[in-house]
Amino acid sequence: MALKNIKSKVLRIYPPDTNTDEVISGKYKYDELDLKKLAVHAFESIDPTFYEDSQKVKNPILVAANNFGCGSSREQAPQVILACDVSCIIADSYARIFYRNGFNIGLPLIECKDISKNAKQGDELEVDFDKNVIVNHTTGKSFPFKPIPEFMQQLLEAGGLMPYLKAKNK
Repeated sequence: MALKNIKSKVLRIYPPDTNTDEVISGKYKYDELDLKKLAVHAFESIDPTFYEDSQKVKNPILVAANNFGCGSSREQAPQVILACDVSCIIADSYARIFYRNGFNIGLPLIECKDISKNAKQGDELEVDFDKNVIVNHTTGKSFPFKPIPEFMQQLLEAGGLMPYLKAKNK
């Protein structure tokens, strides 16, 4: 089974070092466990209309500069992004724990050097997993991305680590 290509519009482009506290404030960590209810607070400290806007685009794509997801290791950060129906994040680079947490919950994270300088909000991007390339259909330009390791692809295909382990133990 191969990963399906992702094609959608760029909802937002985030700056370098966007951290997990900006994705979801720690003040909600214990107050709400329902991810759909928690998702309404995604990025609220730096982007108050994020959740509302995420509901207007089908399976939006986020783009970010270097070190996206730095800060605490809370898994709620990628979980709330996924709960906002984001199809994937394409960043110049990720904080390592965020990167692994994303795959653990089934959120595709693509590393593409300088994508934050080569995409704009509203651009239509397509992630081609077979060719390891991102096509910006708005500008007509293509950008290679770092291949996703086979095991991480298996996690995405299964929907995350827990579904992967459940399938393996049958």
